[in-house]
This record gives sequence, C-alpha cells and structure tokens, in this order.
Amino acid sequence: RGADGQQHLLSESQRKLCCDAMQGTEVTISRLQRSVAAALAAVQHGFEEEHLEPRTGYSLDLALPSSRVAVEVDGPSHFLLPDGRGVRKPNGPTLLKRRLLAAAGWRVISVPFYEWDGFATANERQTYLQGLLG
Repeated sequence: RGADGQQHLLSESQRKLCCDAMQGTEVTISRLQRSVAAALAAVQHGFEEEHLEPRTGYSLDLALPSSRVAVEVDGPSHFLLPDGRGVRKPNGPTLLKRRLLAAAGWRVISVPFYEWDGFATANERQTYLQGLLG
C-alpha cells in the first residue's frame, strides 16, 4: 500500500515516471474535438478541454471536473477495423483509458466519430450530446 492508502502495482517512483511520461506527451486537438467542444458549450457550460486527471495521468478531451464527467472524442484511431458486420469496437488503449478513468470516479461518455459525422446540423449534434449527458 502506498502513502495514499491505495494498493498499487507499481512503486511510487515508477508511478511518477509513468505519469511524467504521459503528461510530457504533446496534445493535438483535432477538428472533430473542436466541433464536439463547440456543440457541448452550447448545451452545458463549464467543460474544460484537455483537463489533466492527476490520479491516472490522462488528459481528458472535455471534462466537467466538478461533476466528474468526461467526454472523450473518439476518432478512427480509437477503434479496431470494422468486423464482418461493420461493427467498430474500441481498441485496447481506449478501453484501458475508459476503465482507469471509471475506477478514478469519472463518468466517461464516448463520442465516436462515425456517429458524430452522421449529423448534418448543429441542432442534431446538440440534441445528441444532451441525450448522452442525460
């Protein structure tokens, strides 16, 4: 157990190295993410872009820290190739991020590119986000 009372698989120094490596990665905000952020701002105020989650070291695409709600904008690189039925499943790193964020107390909402791209108007996108936020 660490000083925080949590059981850890890595030593504190190893955890710090991992977090430092993740935080040192340059973040690029895609057009897709900017589009989702703009629509989200019209639906609910207070979401922060690229919020650093300290327990996991992850940068959240869009986060409402006070409510621990994360909106992850998932482009094509977050998915495996479609299966024989055309279904796209999240890849390993995407599933890991979702699980770790959920374990850290976040409600993670995914906005997949193939759903977002299917909306023609800002109103459709805002209605979609309202439905996801519940």
